[in-house]
Amino acid sequence: MIKTLLIDDENNAIKTLQSYIYKYTKNLCIVGIASSKKEAIELITTTKDFDLILLDVNLGEGTAFELLEQIPLKKFHIIFTTAYDQYAIKAFKYSALDYLLKPIDPKEFINAIEKLHKTNATSLKNQLELVSSVEKTKTIDKIVVNSSNVMHFIEIDDIIRLESEKNYTDIYLINGKKITSSKTLKYYENLLPEIIFFRIHQKYLVNISFIKKYLKEDGGYVLLKDESKLAVSRRKKEALLNKLTS
Repeated sequence: MIKTLLIDDENNAIKTLQSYIYKYTKNLCIVGIASSKKEAIELITTTKDFDLILLDVNLGEGTAFELLEQIPLKKFHIIFTTAYDQYAIKAFKYSALDYLLKPIDPKEFINAIEKLHKTNATSLKNQLELVSSVEKTKTIDKIVVNSSNVMHFIEIDDIIRLESEKNYTDIYLINGKKITSSKTLKYYENLLPEIIFFRIHQKYLVNISFIKKYLKEDGGYVLLKDESKLAVSRRKKEALLNKLTS
C-alpha cells in the first residue's frame, strides 16, 4: 500500500481527494491529514512511514515550498495541487515535478497515481530548489529531463539543439552529450523560452545563439557552432531571418 498524507487548507479539497482515493485507487491509504503549514510540519516530522504527499501549493499562512524547506527530505513522492497560475504551472514543468490543477479532474488524478514512482531525496531537493527559484525570480535557467532511470538537470544555455525522433526528443549539449527524452519536440517548443529557441523545421528546435551561419543553398540551412547543418523549412525561413536580424 502507498501510505499517503493529505495537506490542504481547503476542506472541500481534502474531501475531494479522499473521495478520489476511495473511489479510484486500490493501493493508496490515507495515514494523515493537515490543513495548515504548522499542522503539516508536525504531521510530516512525526509520521515515520509514508510514501506520498498530496500537497497544496498555497497553505494560507505560507507556501508548500516554505514548508518543505523546514522538513528533512526523505524518500517519498510529492504531487502538488494548485489553482490556475500559468507561471507556477510552467515552473512545475521545468522542474519535472508532478502537479494537479484545481478543480482536480478524476482522469488527471488517476494518471498521476498510475505513473507514481519514488524519487530519491537528492533529486527531489534539486527539483524543489529549481521550482522555488522560478517562482521567486520569474526567470528560467535550468530544466529537468527524465531519461530512462536518470534525472538530468540541464542549464538552458548549454542546449545547442533539440531533434525530434518520432515521439522522443534528442537534446544536444555543448559538452557533446546527447540526452534522449520521452517528451515530444512540441512539448519542449512550448516549454523553452521563445526568445532563445526557435523551431526551424518540424524536426529541429535550435538555440539561436548557436547559429553561426544561414546558408541559402538547397532551400535554406543553418550551420551551428557544433558544425551541425540543419534544414530550415520554407514556411519558417522568413521568421527565422527576422529573428536573426532583429
